[in-house]
Amino acid sequence: MKYLYLVLRILLGLLFVVFGANGVHPFMHAAMPPADSLPGKFMAVMVPTGWLHHIAVLEVIGGLLLLIGGTAPLGLVILGPIIVNALLFHILLAGGQGITPAIIAAIFEIVLIYGYREYFAGLFTYKAKTS
Repeated sequence: MKYLYLVLRILLGLLFVVFGANGVHPFMHAAMPPADSLPGKFMAVMVPTGWLHHIAVLEVIGGLLLLIGGTAPLGLVILGPIIVNALLFHILLAGGQGITPAIIAAIFEIVLIYGYREYFAGLFTYKAKTS
């Protein structure tokens, strides 16, 4: 199992470093959805604001934290909401079209959270008390 977690951590880290870097400084062509579609309208609002640029920076940071290894739990915490957002975008706005990479990333994330479960144990308590 140790090698499975290592491979998934490297693959997920590379995925987010490469595509996050593309969001920061585009080097791969990305097809834009039609302007009159829901995804097109969403992109028309999000791209000019710089919102997606900041998300791309977080993707690079989370991916690098995964690649470093010792900081993988923090990388998973940063990337978790980004993966959920990607899934929701494809389900709610794109009608499921192009969801495969987001599903793969979600599966890798879930398996890695399980692999690093001892570091997340404090989050899953039902008797939390203030200090």
